[in-house]
Amino acid sequence: MKSPRDLKLLKRFGAHLQKLRKEKEFSIRGLADEADIDFSYIIQLEKGDKNPSFLMLHKLADALRISIHELVDIK
Repeated sequence: MKSPRDLKLLKRFGAHLQKLRKEKEFSIRGLADEADIDFSYIIQLEKGDKNPSFLMLHKLADALRISIHELVDIK
């Protein structure tokens, strides 16, 4: 079970991912294709419903052409 703090963190990550995706002018499907991830998983990440693995973070960062640090730097 995720704590309220965990849920808040996942929501912040999802909002940050969505911001980065839009800045890079990717649609959800476009990012999913570029990262070789199912588009429904991107939706769940952006909603804060999923906790991405390290490998998933690596795929997303590569697709967005940013570092993993930039991807997880949600301040």
